[in-house]
Amino acid sequence: MLSGIRGWFGRTTLNTRVWLVMTMVVVGLVTLSVVSVVQGRTTQMRTLADSLQNQVQSATAIADDFRQRAVKGEMTDAEARKQALHAIGAMRWDDGTGYVFAFDSDVKLLMHPLRAEQVGSSIRDDADAKGFHHYVAMLDADAKEGHGLTRYTQLIPKTNEQRDKISYSEWYKPWDMHFISGAYFVDIDAEFRTDLIASLERSGVIALLVMLVVWFSMQSIRDTIGGEPAHAVTIAGRIADGDLRDDGRKGFEQGSLLESLDRMRGRLATIVAEVQQGAHVVSTTALQLSRGNDDLSRRTQEQASSLEETAASMEEMTATVKQNAENAGQADRLSRGAQVQAERGGDVAAQAMVAMTDIGDSSRRIGDIVSLIDEIAFQTNLLALNAAVEAARAGEQGRGFAVVAAEVRRLAQSSAAASRDIKRLIAESGERVEVGSALVKQSAEALTGIVASVKKVTDIVAEIAAASQEQSAGVDQVNIAIAQIDQVTQENAALVEEAAAAAKSMQDQAVVLSEQIAFFVVDDVSHEVKRVIDHAHDMSFGELAEA
Repeated sequence: MLSGIRGWFGRTTLNTRVWLVMTMVVVGLVTLSVVSVVQGRTTQMRTLADSLQNQVQSATAIADDFRQRAVKGEMTDAEARKQALHAIGAMRWDDGTGYVFAFDSDVKLLMHPLRAEQVGSSIRDDADAKGFHHYVAMLDADAKEGHGLTRYTQLIPKTNEQRDKISYSEWYKPWDMHFISGAYFVDIDAEFRTDLIASLERSGVIALLVMLVVWFSMQSIRDTIGGEPAHAVTIAGRIADGDLRDDGRKGFEQGSLLESLDRMRGRLATIVAEVQQGAHVVSTTALQLSRGNDDLSRRTQEQASSLEETAASMEEMTATVKQNAENAGQADRLSRGAQVQAERGGDVAAQAMVAMTDIGDSSRRIGDIVSLIDEIAFQTNLLALNAAVEAARAGEQGRGFAVVAAEVRRLAQSSAAASRDIKRLIAESGERVEVGSALVKQSAEALTGIVASVKKVTDIVAEIAAASQEQSAGVDQVNIAIAQIDQVTQENAALVEEAAAAAKSMQDQAVVLSEQIAFFVVDDVSHEVKRVIDHAHDMSFGELAEA
């Protein structure tokens, strides 16, 4: 029941509530006024009844006093009754309008100050203006309680005016007398009507003032709110629920609560829309950054693998170049020794055969060494070619390494050419050694040619040794450069991983932000944000979801 009433009040408008309050105030004031006047009339009627009771009790006391005197023998009982009724009949008040009369249980009139001619006659059949047998009613009341109040309408004989009257009766049983005193309460009714009208007028004035105060107060409240409070509650509830869409209601009073709520909703909608769009941008950027970091990480890993292969190839080439340098140094020493022997051979012709034999041995050893040098040059050329290919694949970072690889290849080719020349000369020396025995006489001329040839070989071998040393130094520089590139690549890989982790964290935060901001619903934005959130959930780190 109470909830139903509260629901009804919640559905009513502010004007309805104001009119209901004013109606209740007016009804309450009128009710209080009527109740107050009625209570006053009731009090007056009770006072009148008490006054009549006192008069009747005084008459009863007079009758009892005379009866006691009769009992004492001061007079006869009949004389006592006569004197008592005479004394009671003489009782008058209110300017003679108040009196006491008596009748017996047969409703025979025993005494009446105004109806002396009817004393001794029955008044049982007497009725008031409305046909009510009021004397019989008095008799019945006395028979029940010994006393009673009887209300009836008396007809005034002279004016035929009907007036309400109240009488108090009491039965004096020793003499079987019913003493009655009555009074009209027209004055009380007139005063009641006057008081009621005055009270209603006062209540009307107060109600009017209250209505004006309530009306102006409610109007002020309505102006402050700017409309129905239910509308303000609806807007506040929608904002609390995250619904910031415009409901199309405009024209609120400037500075009112509804206008402030509408402005707050509009401002919040603008801010939320901007945040949603920002979250959209951040989420999209995070996805693109993740994809870019993934591509960069993959390329960095490929570059690191290529550098590892290049480093391994350079280690092999370094070992080969060092061995080539050692062989070149040994060939240089041997060639210098051969030159000394050739110069001494011109002076020691007698020892030509022995020398030629030694030269044959030396030639064979030189041939082996030259073959080894030629093989080393060939392998060096292959390694230099591989290094040039790897440098080309490394791009900008391998440009310096490509220059070094080209120089190494050039030196290897030079070494191969020199090796072929030496091999050719050694072949010629072998042939000369084979026929040396037969050409001892021509040894001087041959040795002269040999000295020149050995000198030439010595120069070539010296060049090969110098080239080998330069090649070794270049390879060392290449190793250092590759080590530096590998270190930078490893650092880049670490930075890429950190950037990828940061991009993943930013993507997660963007998704969380989008989910939180998606609580708010604004015009034409929330669906796009929801689409971005769902799309972001479908993304793996660094990869775009398949459409």
